[in-house]
Amino acid sequence: MNDKKNTEPIIPPMQGDPKLKEYRCPHCGRFLFKGNVKKLNMVCHHCQEMIDVDGDDLFRAENK
Repeated sequence: MNDKKNTEPIIPPMQGDPKLKEYRCPHCGRFLFKGNVKKLNMVCHHCQEMIDVDGDDLFRAENK
């Protein structure tokens, strides 16, 4: 049996990748996640509003 505690994260945290975009809720403006997506269909975990955007609408929503 191994009693040694593993303090290393399973997935190391990402360093600031300039290719990743920051996505914010178009309703409340709070941070959702970083990444690159073409379509977003989710409920904001802050304001509980539905976010359903794709293509150009997604680009406009992230730049509001």
